[in-house]
Amino acid sequence: MTQCHLKALWWILNMKDQYVVVTAISTFRHRYVVPLDELQNLNPDAPVDPEWALDCVTCQEVEEFSQYHMGEQISDYEVLNEEDLLKLFDKDNAYLADWSREQKINHIRNWRETWSSTE
Repeated sequence: MTQCHLKALWWILNMKDQYVVVTAISTFRHRYVVPLDELQNLNPDAPVDPEWALDCVTCQEVEEFSQYHMGEQISDYEVLNEEDLLKLFDKDNAYLADWSREQKINHIRNWRETWSSTE
């Protein structure tokens, strides 16, 4: 048996309590709109500079105009055993700390995304 076959056989025999954790980064494009005359009112002693709006956005002073989800980029993955996965669950979901082990595992095993026809 080749090394590749042995590795595949090991995974099959040991995968019951093994989980793949995929880490992804979700990217959104946000747009903000500031009326130029309002921007001028922030600094009436100087000619208006549209780049002042960048500071307003950075300081979270502007309401969001729109957003668009651009997708997810996978950054990494790892295979964890059940014990390590439950530690990660508790770390990432501290608000569910009072859940039992069984509730956590049931939640994890309900992994398939369900989409309705109206979404």
